[in-house]
Amino acid sequence: MTEPATHTRLIDLISGLRLDSPEEAQAQFTRGRSEAQAVGLLEEIADWLKQVNKQNHDGVMLTPALIRFLAGGDDVGDRIAELARLRAETRAGRFDANNELQRQLEYRRFCTEALSHRDWPTEKPAQRTLFDSFQVLPPQQTDCTCTLSDEDAHEVKRAALEAKGLLDFLREFRAHTVRPITVFGNDRYGRVYLVEPLAPYLASADFDLLYERVPSHASMRLTVPHYAERFYRSGFAPTVVRELNDRMPHIVAVDVCSPRATENYTKMARGLRDLVNWFMVFNHIRCGGDRSQYEVQSGLPFDNIAELTKWWQFEVVRRKIKPWVDPGSIYSICHWGPELMDEVLMGDLVVPAKPVIFGDEPQVVVANPGLYRTEGDDLTEVLRTTHPYHFNDPEKRVCETIVPGFGDYGFETRVDGFTTDEYVQAVQDQIGQELRQLVGDP
Repeated sequence: MTEPATHTRLIDLISGLRLDSPEEAQAQFTRGRSEAQAVGLLEEIADWLKQVNKQNHDGVMLTPALIRFLAGGDDVGDRIAELARLRAETRAGRFDANNELQRQLEYRRFCTEALSHRDWPTEKPAQRTLFDSFQVLPPQQTDCTCTLSDEDAHEVKRAALEAKGLLDFLREFRAHTVRPITVFGNDRYGRVYLVEPLAPYLASADFDLLYERVPSHASMRLTVPHYAERFYRSGFAPTVVRELNDRMPHIVAVDVCSPRATENYTKMARGLRDLVNWFMVFNHIRCGGDRSQYEVQSGLPFDNIAELTKWWQFEVVRRKIKPWVDPGSIYSICHWGPELMDEVLMGDLVVPAKPVIFGDEPQVVVANPGLYRTEGDDLTEVLRTTHPYHFNDPEKRVCETIVPGFGDYGFETRVDGFTTDEYVQAVQDQIGQELRQLVGDP
């Protein structure tokens, strides 16, 4: 290897370590040795890092202290073995916070975890400062009881009234049809604050419950939910599609949306509008591709249906579910809300309201149980003094703080405060108590 080639190899090896200060590292590794010797040493280190860095949470980042240790002698193999021993000690629960090398071996784990926490620093100097300040953490506190604030306890009363209104509607629907009814609680609001609290009442009254996710964010007029097996799930699983084909239960799709633009329309969540688009694919297949057989039942403008069938997501979902959908009867789309107005705002589409027609013809009921009025002599005090959609985005109201530091297993974390899940559970429990006062036990 010629001298220029050796120097190039040295620079490449240093660059591959992705260090904050490559010049300082080069000086450390070449101090007292030739560039060829430094290359040999760095190649051993690079081979070791390839073994321990598998794009996971537990690799090694060469900090200045680790570089000084590895560059401090010609016995690099022994030094690598010592670092490997210290890592094994840490994984076995024998971490020594006073051992500087053992601490430094945990730095990559911290930097990787920091990517998941919005309130942890992202800039390298700030990350370094925080890591250097870590202390040994106390044991995790496990006995926590989330108590709702007075404000939340009062707002629960509106949520319970919304749930009761949905329950009253579902019971009336059940009394007027022999067709199965599946109540679809859209994740999150429809599921968390409406269908799950009602589950004990619905399970004893011959309703099937379904929880899937059709998100409203990034939704547009032609969005068709596509249930993918990996990475991103939106819409119905294959087993549900087969159930819809075989039994065609009524579907009551439940979700609530923000109070904006609810003065003149009954507003439906954009995710539920996307669900309607999905059922247009289902109807399209059932009708052999003849739009004229389902346009009227769609509740959507005919031009919108025609455009939808030319949209790529429509075609993707059609191909996906076609093997599971047979020709046959179709779904009609209708709307329900506690105060259904003449027009419904479906995302960014204004359409005439189509009230539910009780009976056995298959229907998809797009339901928003939200109560949006806060003024009016006909309103109870609860509705005048609470706010619609109060519990949306619960993590913005209560979210645990994750405290980083050291413990028996090196870099560890502790949960400080109530978790968002505990908060949601407390709200659900309180809604359940209010429902028992309003309608009795399940």
